Amino acid sequence: MTNQFKRGPSLHQMATYQIRVPGRLDASWLEWSERLAIMVEDENGEPVSVLTGRFDQAALQGLLRQLYAIGLPLISVVWINES
Repeated sequence: MTNQFKRGPSLHQMATYQIRVPGRLDASWLEWSERLAIMVEDENGEPVSVLTGRFDQAALQGLLRQLYAIGLPLISVVWINES
């Protein structure tokens, strides 16, 4: 199977991703990765945590599994860039 994304992400290349989850994640999540930044935004009166970091696909999957393990639904996962 070939990569259908000519200019998109690859399995092994680092890329910047932005992940949005409901609620307010605390600074302990920064210990998960030194490449992770967390901001909390207000959406319709509810807090939404925005996690931004540079990961390869394996690290991204690990982070998503951690979020799943604590029962947080994903609002969005967005690929920002490949550089």
